[in-house]
Amino acid sequence: MQEIINKIIKQNSSLFGTNPIIEKINVGFTNTIYKINDSFIVKICTNNDNENNFTKEIEFYKANKENSLIPNLYYSNTDKQDIPYFYEIIEKVKGISLYNVWHTFSEEEREDVIKQLCEAMKQIHSNTSSAYDWIEDIKEQFSSLYTKARELNIFNEEEQKLLNYAFSKFAKYLESNDFVLIHNDLHFDNIFINDGKIKIIDFERSMFAPRDFELDILYRMIRKPWKFASEETEQYTDSSHYSNIMIYIEKYYPELVNVPNLYQRLAVYDIVYFLEQLVKHPELEELKNDVIFGAKIVALKDEMPFDDVKTPNDLMDFMNINIEYGWVDKQGNKHINNLKGFRENYRISPIDEMLETGLGTCIEQAKMIKHFFDKMGIENKLYCHRSYENEENFDKDVRMHCFVLFKYNDNWYHFEHSNRHKRGIHKYESIESAIQEITGDFEEHGDIRKLTEINSIPSGLTFKGFNDFVNEFDNIKRKTF
Repeated sequence: MQEIINKIIKQNSSLFGTNPIIEKINVGFTNTIYKINDSFIVKICTNNDNENNFTKEIEFYKANKENSLIPNLYYSNTDKQDIPYFYEIIEKVKGISLYNVWHTFSEEEREDVIKQLCEAMKQIHSNTSSAYDWIEDIKEQFSSLYTKARELNIFNEEEQKLLNYAFSKFAKYLESNDFVLIHNDLHFDNIFINDGKIKIIDFERSMFAPRDFELDILYRMIRKPWKFASEETEQYTDSSHYSNIMIYIEKYYPELVNVPNLYQRLAVYDIVYFLEQLVKHPELEELKNDVIFGAKIVALKDEMPFDDVKTPNDLMDFMNINIEYGWVDKQGNKHINNLKGFRENYRISPIDEMLETGLGTCIEQAKMIKHFFDKMGIENKLYCHRSYENEENFDKDVRMHCFVLFKYNDNWYHFEHSNRHKRGIHKYESIESAIQEITGDFEEHGDIRKLTEINSIPSGLTFKGFNDFVNEFDNIKRKTF
């Protein structure tokens, strides 16, 4: 390749000068890449099978040359006359990938980055296209992968029925007339930041598709950030740092998320994505669970109203599909997986509001869970495990967890949803053993809290008001069973 890069350097001496500094920075299966004078990148398509994607990237640069949030394309050549490969010369982006620094940012800095990303996406999406049979494309992808999965006996009969039913709803949810140019690989390894300003790289997967398909990779990264991180940056991918990204996108690019049936559409994309991974790695249970969860959203989100939920397992499915950990403040702003301003701006949402917003803290979720068991006539107990609130700890983290136990066939069960790490229905022989298991970890880490059994959770209370309400029960001795 030395002869090739020397020839490219010579032909483009007006850019590089007569004695440039050349460094080979990557040798891959698809492209060979050189850095020139620490200012330019020469990308050579040394795999003929990648020429179609390489051409897509060149076309993307040309279509978005006014977009200051992507690198400049200085030159490209695909005629193979003097150089026997497709190649391009682009700006070397300064800075570092977002994966390396996202964990160090304040929430205000994260919001500013997503604001810039939304502006970049708007400019990219200004390139429009006529519609094509998007629904059939997705259905064909699913059918091909699903056939392979059945040949591998990955899914049991009940799971196949669920997937078949979800597939029957693809056409209903995927209808779209909004076809635009999308990047199609937006994760934080492809977004660089320098002095607070971002630039997006790597456009080989760009395509015309419905606008919301831009969220396919991005929304999956938000939920599972480690999946797209390098080995070096995976250690920094705390999912709580990504939880407000969709809120910021809704604020700065509402057209991207205000799409009918958005979460069913994203679940369809998830099914196809995870199914493709699963047929390659059928031994990975996590991938199978991801496919099944996507199928449940597509199949059940419109068909399982809360009032029709009849069993604890159905309630868990309902909450998995419809409820995220979060809250709505007094001004109507949404907060997901963060408690900033919680003491000052929180008030307990009624169940119907939580169903509408899809957000609930452990307080609202416990309220919903207890309401379900009361309605079904199932014996249950509601607890609040918390530190006392006073003026001395108002600047400390909020420390409270509400949870519900229920009795079935002479056993007690802990129904946990708001704590994602312990989500599930857990069986115990007694109330005491359940409480010890639930609260023991806090004591081991020196987090001393008070456990109080309460009989209800009123709507509308502030966080202080709820603490005062719980305190009233401390003078009532909890019965022992």
